[in-house]
Amino acid sequence: MSEPHGLYIHIPFCVKKCAYCDFYSTSDFSLKEDFMSALLVEMGMRSLGDHCIDTIYFGGGTPSALTAREMERILSCVHDLACISDPVEVTMEVNPGTVGGTYLADMHSLGVNRLNIGVQSFQDEKLKFLGRIHSAAHAVKAIEGGRRAGFENIGLDLMFGVPHEAAPDWQGDMDAAFSFFPEHLSCYMLTYEPDTPLDNTRRAGGVIPLEDKNVADLFTLTSHHAGYRGYDHYEVSNFAKKERYRSHHNEKYWSGVPYTGLGPAAHSFDGARRSWNHRDVIRYVHLLGKGKLPVMEQETLTREQMLMERVMLGLRTFEGIDIPAFEQISGQFFGEQFQTVLDRVEERGWGNIAQGRFALNLGGMVYLDTVVEWFVERIV
Repeated sequence: MSEPHGLYIHIPFCVKKCAYCDFYSTSDFSLKEDFMSALLVEMGMRSLGDHCIDTIYFGGGTPSALTAREMERILSCVHDLACISDPVEVTMEVNPGTVGGTYLADMHSLGVNRLNIGVQSFQDEKLKFLGRIHSAAHAVKAIEGGRRAGFENIGLDLMFGVPHEAAPDWQGDMDAAFSFFPEHLSCYMLTYEPDTPLDNTRRAGGVIPLEDKNVADLFTLTSHHAGYRGYDHYEVSNFAKKERYRSHHNEKYWSGVPYTGLGPAAHSFDGARRSWNHRDVIRYVHLLGKGKLPVMEQETLTREQMLMERVMLGLRTFEGIDIPAFEQISGQFFGEQFQTVLDRVEERGWGNIAQGRFALNLGGMVYLDTVVEWFVERIV
């Protein structure tokens, strides 16, 4: 049996696409039954039985757009086809505007044990700007409903850096989140992804992004404020109350551990090869109906690509780059290959080598993209 393996399941349906989002989704719910049938076929073709799965992550899109019966079909199929670890982390992303009644209790009874609630903000005006379908009241109701349903591991997603956002505004959002004592917090900086409605508005002059310095100040405030509340800042955007509450599924991505992705646009990685599915439900359904995996492209990573990924993903975490593992791939001494980079980082007080790892501190995380570029220049 192989090492513990992650399973990601992309649910590509959204009531309405958010203005800033560039993840694949569709609002055509008439495709849902065909998608469900195709997804179960893909599961059967993916050799899930070759792996021992210890994390299952329902992302999207909006996974909570599925009914309890649909979730049951998916999870039953996973259990029939794969070796499931005990314990297993089963995460479901939830939009507060799509849950009600007994829905969260039903999810808990099906084995979902970790909720990731896309709150984004507790301010209605900010939610409207982001194009969210829920209100602050919906967010509160979803969190309280999750607790009543029995969830003991709840993560909240928040977003900062919207135009004109000041420190007191953002701190107010964080304090509202902390009042519910979540086990996990993800705080994402608003980005203007190409071809999203928000970026189109920006290019037309309808939105003026917050200045980089102000965004950096909000990032630093986030870390300090969460730390004061007892949260460990373990990845650039993620905070956990205790180590056991970290997103163990997402840690697989950052550490290069193999995982399988199911559904349109989902990625898979076996340690050397990466593949990704078509970003189109109709194409996805069509190919699986013909008994073909819906893979759009795949690549075998070169040595240089592996090293760049170790840098880009490793530096996102405060544990940093595992130097011995890196040297095993590169065949060179880390300190010799990157001496000029290490000197630049240490001169600025942004990070250092300790206990076989190179990691950035909070000051260095502000300049993460710059440091990554320095490393990549020495690899290519």
